[in-house]
This record gives sequence, C-alpha cells and structure tokens, in this order.
Amino acid sequence: MSFGLGIIPVLAQNSKEVKSAADENLNKKDKQNRKQGMWFYNVPGQFGDPAYMEFGAYKDDQKTGLWYKLSKEQQLIAIENYKQNVLNGQAQYFENGKLYCIGNYRGIYSKYAYDTFLVTNPITLIDTLVATPSEQGYTKHGNWRYYNPVTGHLVREAEYQVDILLKEINYAQPIGLPATERPKLPHEGGAHKGWNTGHSSSKKSLIK
Repeated sequence: MSFGLGIIPVLAQNSKEVKSAADENLNKKDKQNRKQGMWFYNVPGQFGDPAYMEFGAYKDDQKTGLWYKLSKEQQLIAIENYKQNVLNGQAQYFENGKLYCIGNYRGIYSKYAYDTFLVTNPITLIDTLVATPSEQGYTKHGNWRYYNPVTGHLVREAEYQVDILLKEINYAQPIGLPATERPKLPHEGGAHKGWNTGHSSSKKSLIK
C-alpha cells in the first residue's frame, strides 16, 4: 500500500487547521474586555533577568489555578498556584528543568490597607497578631523545601508563617558532592532577589 505525495499537503493543511483552531481559543477577552480562559505570554528579558514564557488560565481578568513558566529553551522554571490573581498554595521551582524548591504561599485578599494574621511561636506557643500590607499580595506560609537540583538531595527545610521564618534545618550533603549555590526564586527579595514577577507591561502574547 502506498499513500503517495498527495497526503503531504493534506497533513499540512490539517496541521494548520489545528493550530488555527487552537489560536482562536487562546488569549481571548469577553465583551467586558476581561481576560478569559487560557493565555500565553512571551516575557522579554530585562534588567538582567532572563526572558521566559508563561501560560495559564484567567477567570474574569484574574489569574486562577496553575500557571507555568518556561525558559526560552523550553525548560520548566516554575509551577505556581493562583487564586483571584494572587499567589496562593503550593509552588514548585526548577533549575535547568530539575526541581530545586517546593514551597507554599498564602494570598492576602483584604480590602483594607493591612490584613492581620495570627502567628504562633513554635517554642513558647504564644500567639501574636501580625499586620501585613495588603498591597504585598501574598506571603510565604508553611513549609519550604530546597533540593540540590543536580542530585535531588534535600539541603534545607524552612517553616514560615506569613513571611516570618519560624525554624529552619540545613542538611549536610553526601561527601564528594559539589556544593551548589541556591538559585534565586521569582518574587524573592534580599540577597536572592528574584526575576520578573510577570506583571510587567512589556510582556507579549505568544500568539500576537
């Protein structure tokens, strides 16, 4: 049985039709000009930060559910959860496509300038009310685990309550393994300031 050359343009046409149908369902806005459904972005590098691709879903102009970041080499950089356009829940971060951090965020949704959270001291068990600026949007909250991205060994554990570090454990690495510098996280400040948070006005759609 032979298919002949005639099948080639048919396959090419079908491929174009599938791509066209997919594009029609991406980066859409409703009649109120709100982003809805799946969106893809191509975020250019700036201020020394790397360029990356980003995709995930919107509901009524707000990020919701899982959002993915990939490098220009199409290696996974991050998987993050959003609720009402704010980081909330588990996040995973990768270096050269390999997992190096699993952590948790807690979103801030107060309509007031500050939101208050009850923080329990793990030693004294005394509760303290902590005020956090609502414009901050989210905090580290819960357990964070850092791994050697080359070997997969656990190197550090930390527990946070609304950005307050309660305790941490640093683990010794097996003898003979090279030490690795902890990669910076997106959204992270201080000495390990992270790169673009994805709110830049310069990011571009991948399909426009």
